[in-house]
Amino acid sequence: MARKRGLTSDDVVAAGLAVLDDTGIDAVSLAAVAGRLDVRPPSLYAHVDGLAGLRRDLAHATTVEFGEVLRDSVLGRSGPDAVRSFADAYRRWATGFPGRYEMTLLPIAADDEERRAGARLALGAIQAVIRGFGIDDDHAVLAGRSLRSAMDGFSRLENADNMGRGDHDADFAFLVDLLIDGISQAGTQVA
Repeated sequence: MARKRGLTSDDVVAAGLAVLDDTGIDAVSLAAVAGRLDVRPPSLYAHVDGLAGLRRDLAHATTVEFGEVLRDSVLGRSGPDAVRSFADAYRRWATGFPGRYEMTLLPIAADDEERRAGARLALGAIQAVIRGFGIDDDHAVLAGRSLRSAMDGFSRLENADNMGRGDHDADFAFLVDLLIDGISQAGTQVA
């Protein structure tokens, strides 16, 4: 029989992500992760601070992953092109990894600087998109929140299969065009 290598924190997070992808956020448990790793649940305590610690580590990992996807989607782009690229990347990731997406939405503890840093990746992508429209800081915050809210709402409805009949790609394109028009208007009102 081959000797088992030592378990690492990365192994625990990878197994947690696999549980998350296969069965969703509500199924994430120490027992499920331990089962994936073929160890007993107490073996995980050397790597995570119980279920809360596991969920926090998964939330951090998914937030960084999502932030990197969003950041990469806007590199070298501006204006409407940046909005479309950002929106497509957001939807593709949020609907392709619904469990991971839900995990990114878990509240961040006030003292969790590591998770806050991960969340800043996504925020930076949103700011880059909005900056390309020449909007002042106050309106940029409003535009960024509107963009994120629209992406979140559409993705959640699609993940819950609550969109109804029709061409969801066309629905999404229409929404993105509305956002581009609204953000562009906000930019012209500043002058």
